[in-house]
Amino acid sequence: MRGVRVAWKVTRSTYSRWRPIPALLFLGLSVVGPVRAGTYDSHEALAKRLAALGKKASDAVHLRSLAESPGGRQIWLAELGTGTEAERKTRPAMLVVAGIEGNDLVGSALILSWIEGLIETRRDDPNVAQLLATTTIYAVPRLNPDAAELYFDKPKRETLVNGKPVDEDHDALVDEDGPEDLNGDGLITSMRVEDEEGQYILDPQENRLLIEADPAKGESGRWRYLTEGMDNDHDELWNEDGPGGVNFNRNFPFDHDFYAVDSGVHPVSEAETRALADFIVAHPNIGLALTYGTADNLLETPEEAKKDPGRGEPLTAIDEEDVSCYEALGELYRETLGLEKQQDGASEPGTFSDWMYFHRGRLSLAARPWSPKLAMALAEDEDKSESEETSDEPEAKDKRNDEDERGKEEREQLTWFDEQVPEAFQPWQAFEHPDFPGQRVEIGGYVPFALTNPPESLLEGQAEVHGRFLTELVDRLPRIGPRRVKCAHLGESIFEIEIHIENTGFLPTVLAHGERTREVHATRVVLNVRPEQILSGTRITYLPVIEGSGGAVEARWTIHAPDQSEIHFQVVSMLAGTVEGMIDLRDTGNYARQASSVRATRDDDPR
Repeated sequence: MRGVRVAWKVTRSTYSRWRPIPALLFLGLSVVGPVRAGTYDSHEALAKRLAALGKKASDAVHLRSLAESPGGRQIWLAELGTGTEAERKTRPAMLVVAGIEGNDLVGSALILSWIEGLIETRRDDPNVAQLLATTTIYAVPRLNPDAAELYFDKPKRETLVNGKPVDEDHDALVDEDGPEDLNGDGLITSMRVEDEEGQYILDPQENRLLIEADPAKGESGRWRYLTEGMDNDHDELWNEDGPGGVNFNRNFPFDHDFYAVDSGVHPVSEAETRALADFIVAHPNIGLALTYGTADNLLETPEEAKKDPGRGEPLTAIDEEDVSCYEALGELYRETLGLEKQQDGASEPGTFSDWMYFHRGRLSLAARPWSPKLAMALAEDEDKSESEETSDEPEAKDKRNDEDERGKEEREQLTWFDEQVPEAFQPWQAFEHPDFPGQRVEIGGYVPFALTNPPESLLEGQAEVHGRFLTELVDRLPRIGPRRVKCAHLGESIFEIEIHIENTGFLPTVLAHGERTREVHATRVVLNVRPEQILSGTRITYLPVIEGSGGAVEARWTIHAPDQSEIHFQVVSMLAGTVEGMIDLRDTGNYARQASSVRATRDDDPR
């Protein structure tokens, strides 16, 4: 497998490169460092951890506030990398974003643990130090701190949206009908109300759950299913206009739904999303993005566009030339998790990850790092071989499951919680509700955040696995350098120069859709000579896409250099880095012979 390689240096007639970093792939945990992910962090605790990182490694961790939330909390961005700001801005870069939906706490924990591990090990591990010297990592651990803070409040309430007041029911009032903790247990859970006009019935196989009534089976609904609370505005709707807000992962321009209640009045309408978008535009070196949230294109390879939609028609599926990259990284992700087969992916209109690909032309990955369904699939894969060895008998089937599959996934999910985290589901308790006199009302169900974030006891294992994956992702960035440089003296101070540019990374220098959007500029080679010196070629030569895994292209010039002993050149790629080199014209007699063996001569070669 490939290791991370850094910029080539070209000096006189030889050049060298740094040692590859195979440990990043084969020993991913060694660069994750000590894992500190046993609890979820409040906004204050998260800010303190970031500040401690910045103080501990001021040369490698650079903090800034992107924006301020409606609740007055700073949206922090950590930039990892050594060197000057100008140098970091020209290196291959990866962006990781979490907390883009208000109920995502696990993504924040994973990102913080990973970047802390990198800083913790960089002094003792030259591979990590080299990574930080040649790559820039941008991390936004929590884009929506206001909603995440509800995890630590009383009563605990889960929401995806920010704290901006919004008239969700279009009655000229804002946030007038939100949930209440009616039974005083400190949790906003659910209510089920016995009502002949309801659309649900009790699941006959698990009466803690409801399933939708099926008229074709002669069923009529007997229950309503609501969020715990009152009808505060007396419109016979419950909790339809609570506090907040806008879901940031519905607020980006691609496929934006202008009429959804949580998508905002227009794309990037929120200070937080606008600040993130502005940052990305100002940092065009970002070649790879990973977003933690409800969208997911790693568990399942996303849909491929069957053909070019044609000029003027937008692309709404992954370009067929780019889908192989998504497929390969999806396989890497599932292998790292220990998942044997693909699960269902997910997307919604206006997601950040889709905007990064379809409008910005970057490889954009999205992962829902944990769900009960994923946890059960991983446990099933782990136990599968053992169960196959212990019994050759066909598995007995529950006849009731054969008769009615409705609610099967929910029943299995509840069984998992009963075994792993029994406190995640609150027993149903009767409650005298003033809005429903004479009707049976029960309060209970899943506690906030239980279905979207793993229990804290599982965080350490999650951080180790995802830290390994994030480290391996960095290795997939495109990286350029000269494979071979030739210079021949043709006489009369006329020289023929040939430079072969290689991409030692995994990703191409430009995705196919990056070319279509024209958001990613072509790689170019610039010779530091006067235009009148060039007899053949151009001073700035634009190169075609350089495929990853050792793909290469060449550029040639014929120049007249009667008063020069050196020719300097620069290779500039928006996503794969910038490297500089120098050709010594005084040494052209044996330059070709030396250059022909340069790929076998590295600074780590004992010869």
